Amino acid sequence: MHKTAVLRTAVLCSFLLAAIGTRSPASAWGAKGHYLINRLAAQSLPATMPAFMRTPSATDELTYLGLELDLLKGAGPEWDSELDPGHYLDLTDDGKIVGNLSLDALPPTREAYDTALRARGTDQYKAGYLPYSIVQGWEQLRMVFAYWRVDSYEAAHASTARLRATAAMRENVDGQLARRDAGVWGHYVADASQPLHVTVHFNGWGKYPNPHGYSNSTHLHDLFETQFVDRFVRRSAVAARMAPLHLRAPTQLIDQGRVMAAVVRYLRASNATVPQLYRIAQSGGFNTGTPQAKAFVEERLAFGASELRTLMVWAWDDSVNETIGDDVPQRVRDIVSGKVRYAGLR
Repeated sequence: MHKTAVLRTAVLCSFLLAAIGTRSPASAWGAKGHYLINRLAAQSLPATMPAFMRTPSATDELTYLGLELDLLKGAGPEWDSELDPGHYLDLTDDGKIVGNLSLDALPPTREAYDTALRARGTDQYKAGYLPYSIVQGWEQLRMVFAYWRVDSYEAAHASTARLRATAAMRENVDGQLARRDAGVWGHYVADASQPLHVTVHFNGWGKYPNPHGYSNSTHLHDLFETQFVDRFVRRSAVAARMAPLHLRAPTQLIDQGRVMAAVVRYLRASNATVPQLYRIAQSGGFNTGTPQAKAFVEERLAFGASELRTLMVWAWDDSVNETIGDDVPQRVRDIVSGKVRYAGLR
């Protein structure tokens, strides 16, 4: 388990003050870092996203929900033991998951992942299962968007006033669920941009070969993700480092494999910065706020915000390709084009 305390007293970027006491270990970024990533992702959503995701109040909601999974820690032993390992992934120096499982060959499901790890003498609760937290949250958000598309269409086109009113009510609920799901899930995406959450060296270098004499301080994790961010990081500086968004062609499908591949690239890129983080720590940069330290942390936060924005856009774009309904499966694209009548509205 990653042993770092989260300080729940932080400024919500520069606009929202939260008094949030101490929580349990295994968090990535402090309150300010999570709020920054969710807010910048929300503020940079393109006009192709639905309006209910882009209003000022939606941005505030998405921002605030970025810390929800940390605020809930300590809810109980069942909750903590099951969900805490979803915040990290222990990668060794050769880029493999503890247990010698290749990051490039992740099984398609978390169950299969756990089975593969157990065959290697470990399990998902020891090694962490962060990539599956991200992919699962993406799939859920895509499905909620799919239902919003259908209910929005039916609110305008259903055959009776009663059905239109029912669809409008459901459309409103879908929007609330989409914002909640996106905001809470954004926490996992943000976790993966914190290098110390994708390495075995999560709080000091630990009992591993250490020819460069990197720090073994158990204070490093909190110093990096919370104290440094609170003291030295400005939202405008992070925003300036965000990557441009490249929109997909409307007909391009995004399957689970494509999303997992993107998540693996994202995790690997974060893991690759671990030695640089330790070199900055070795020089005292995180204590004094050197330009190198500031640039490094700004880039990590911007990396997380950019990835979260991209995955949110992918979820929306691909929701039109979803199939909904258990009894009568129907393609969303067929419903919202008027090709078929939606069977799920009663």
